[in-house]
Amino acid sequence: MEQTPEEQLTTDTATRTIDLDKEEEKKDETVEEQPRSAFLASLGIENRSAKIVLAAALAIVFFSTLISFLLMPPRDFPKDKTITVRSGASLGQVSLLLKDEHLIRSRTLFELCSRTVGGDKPILAGQYLFKESAHACTIAFRIARGISGIPSVRVTIPEGMSNKEVAVVIAKLLPDFDSAFFLENARQKEGYLFPDTYLLSTSVNTEKIVSIMSANFEKKIEPWNPIIESSGRTLRDVIIMASILEKEATTDEDKEIVSGILWKRIKIGMPLQVDATFMYLLNKKSSDITQADLQMKSVYNTYRNKGLPGGPIGNPGIAAIRAAIRPKDSLYLYYLSDDKGVMHYAKTFAEHVANKGKYLR
Repeated sequence: MEQTPEEQLTTDTATRTIDLDKEEEKKDETVEEQPRSAFLASLGIENRSAKIVLAAALAIVFFSTLISFLLMPPRDFPKDKTITVRSGASLGQVSLLLKDEHLIRSRTLFELCSRTVGGDKPILAGQYLFKESAHACTIAFRIARGISGIPSVRVTIPEGMSNKEVAVVIAKLLPDFDSAFFLENARQKEGYLFPDTYLLSTSVNTEKIVSIMSANFEKKIEPWNPIIESSGRTLRDVIIMASILEKEATTDEDKEIVSGILWKRIKIGMPLQVDATFMYLLNKKSSDITQADLQMKSVYNTYRNKGLPGGPIGNPGIAAIRAAIRPKDSLYLYYLSDDKGVMHYAKTFAEHVANKGKYLR
């Protein structure tokens, strides 16, 4: 059906109006696109590859932020918290313990930190104190290096001290130290707890102290084992003799001379006749020992019995051990120490009696 001229004019006008509307929409879109394109262009992002790089960068930032968050201490991190890592504990067991105690957020990231700082080394058992909140990797580093954070006390054990004397020294410095338990555990280790200066944690248990001192003895004696073996004497005999020398002589030179005298007495079948064993057995000074004491039945009575006493009478240091291994030969068979600690030697018993009258009051 053909349109009249008037209808055709109306249709054309409507068509032009629609076209104009579309052109206006395109212009609006172009106006909106221009600022966006200009912004992306200013960042150097004008194509699809650049947009992928941007997305990757944003992802890296997101995951980095997430990991950083998971490594941070939890909000409920307990202050002044002490944990105990058991001997032989696996990394997984430690991370579970830390997670349960609210010390870390992520077990996985803690274990990653631990492997990074500790490698394949075993977990160091012990107690660890966390006074303030700490980063997961900081906790991992401390456990890998055995940094307990618990205050330490410097304990000095002089050479020659018996286990009883050692217990008294430690008990004065460590309030939780159990002297009775220490003496029971160290009963078979008299002579084998090396006298030294130790840094002991205030929370260390008594059994651990015995272990530390015993391990130190093994370390110190190790270089001397071949020499002891070649001497024909046992380690036990050397330690017993060294423990006597600690009490009988003061200087290193005197220890060597007295060692030669005592080994000579054993060789010729003469009793050692040393007062130091009675000091250990009866807790008496040499001047307080009576004739009745000298007659008592005991494996430590070196007047009645020949040879070495029943065991060490203290814990000797290296100088005394060296003197026991390498005694100095001399013509002397007797000795005594005056009130100033000076040693006087004699070849015969008559000379010894004379020295007693001259140097002992």
